[in-house]
Amino acid sequence: MSPNQCTLRGRRASCGFTLLELLVIVLLIGLIAGLVLPSLAKARQKAAAQESLEYGRSIGEAFQEYANKHDGALVPVSAPKPGGPGEVPWIELLKADGDYSPKAGAMQFWIGYNRRLSQLRDMGSICNPAMTVAFGDTGEIENLGETNPDNWRESPRKPKNKKILVFETPSGKDWVTSPNRMVNRHRGRASVVFADGRSVLMPVSVIGFQYKAGHSRALWDNK
Repeated sequence: MSPNQCTLRGRRASCGFTLLELLVIVLLIGLIAGLVLPSLAKARQKAAAQESLEYGRSIGEAFQEYANKHDGALVPVSAPKPGGPGEVPWIELLKADGDYSPKAGAMQFWIGYNRRLSQLRDMGSICNPAMTVAFGDTGEIENLGETNPDNWRESPRKPKNKKILVFETPSGKDWVTSPNRMVNRHRGRASVVFADGRSVLMPVSVIGFQYKAGHSRALWDNK
């Protein structure tokens, strides 16, 4: 027998895999990847949602602490920078007061402050803090004409202001034109922080941006 000829027993070792065997292996790898990758993606999404939830909870606690230390006053959207030009945003005011310390990279979640609430004087102006949304996942929306909040699409473009710190509400003068709104960022849900400090994941539509101020289902309103 020629030394270059494969024997039946040593065929696989000396001649390698056949084309059919390689095709079967490729198909198996593809099948396994098709089963594993979606599970990994879901796990990552779940972890991101949980991290955002914890981030929101820390903001809610700081929001309460700020009010306690300032005779019930709500943190403003911004305040003049001490000793210099410019302004300090609400998130920095919470940090400066020693109430809030975000984890590294936390701003990737872009949680914004309810513009409606930021214009109120104190906690006493909020009729039901447990049912009033103070903060939530915020982005720049590209389909402002969409009436269903769950269908709002966040623009893939990087915003000019990388810190989107405020979301608009139907009672505001900029509601129709401003793209800054809450968004469902976690598999159909947004990270939401209520005025009592509670943090949950819920669809944006439940917050009631499709309703006017004073409506019982308008959770963005202080009434």
